[in-house]
Amino acid sequence: MLLTLKLLRIIGSPFYDEKELQLPKNKSEALELYNYASKNKIGLLFLETLKDADKLEAFALRSKWEKERKKHDEQKITAVRIADILNSLGVEYAIFKSIMPFPATPNDVDVLFLDSDDKYWKVVELLLRVGYKRIEQVPSPSEVMLHDTRVCEHIDIRKKDIYDVDLYREAGASHIIYLDKRKLKKYQTAIELLGRKVKVLKPEAELVAIITHSIIPEQLFTLLAYYATLYYLADKNFNIDEFIHIAKENNVTFSIRVHCSLTAVLHKMAHGFVPQELEDVVTVFGNSDREVHYFISNNLKMPYRYSLYALAMTILDKLKENTFRRSLAKQLINMLNPKFAKWVLRELALRRRRETY
Repeated sequence: MLLTLKLLRIIGSPFYDEKELQLPKNKSEALELYNYASKNKIGLLFLETLKDADKLEAFALRSKWEKERKKHDEQKITAVRIADILNSLGVEYAIFKSIMPFPATPNDVDVLFLDSDDKYWKVVELLLRVGYKRIEQVPSPSEVMLHDTRVCEHIDIRKKDIYDVDLYREAGASHIIYLDKRKLKKYQTAIELLGRKVKVLKPEAELVAIITHSIIPEQLFTLLAYYATLYYLADKNFNIDEFIHIAKENNVTFSIRVHCSLTAVLHKMAHGFVPQELEDVVTVFGNSDREVHYFISNNLKMPYRYSLYALAMTILDKLKENTFRRSLAKQLINMLNPKFAKWVLRELALRRRRETY
């Protein structure tokens, strides 16, 4: 059986009442599945499934579960600490792509700054005075990468960790703005995390951001994004009509089409059916037969690298938006700088080769 399907049948689906629990055959296979899940950012979800089945000791994975839980808890503290500071300053923000509707530990905590640029740079300066250090890695005007030094210094500049905070001035990569924060601001809301107020995006906008970010700039479809989609759509409070509206409003309909097409085929092959909520979304946006064909021909290997066709169509979709067109023009102008152009081309080449992020 393909490793992806084996993993999905063990973890199950929020649309499937009882997990099929086709447990690993032995310790070796359990470790292989854990490593595969970790590459897809769902290592903790896999281990939680084995814990619920009281199988952690049987597969010698309790120590890894304890380590994953500690990382998860520490990252929550990272999110709460930055939220506390931003709340005290009275600035508008939303933590996004970082707090999943199931047990998961993303690479870092992403914060979208929803206030003015002047306030943004003042906040950056203040954070550098209260225990955060800037990570000099990318010449990107869209974000500043910071490290919360409450526990340790940043060890490897090439790797994100649970104490890292990416403070986004725009929802973008380099100069390219893939989501207009002025449109997203009206979907800001607040949740309670560790007993503290944390501002986030409404689930409908959050899912749009997760899906769009996976194509621009990451270009990878992970099982983290797969399960985020399922869990959000399975929530009875999730407004599918609003989700569809936000996708159209932000000109990311192709992103939703291709992502949901792959999610639907995965769920169908793993569990024998497509959830009605997911079917409704695919009906609105259409099915991406070409990308599904590529995906299946690649043996459902995850993470799946989106085709250049999918990337091109996503960009073509975004060209309907003034903000995106201006940001793309700015990116091309700045690439006249040889040093900057070299960095951009190197990053693009890396993203077409890497297996995860």
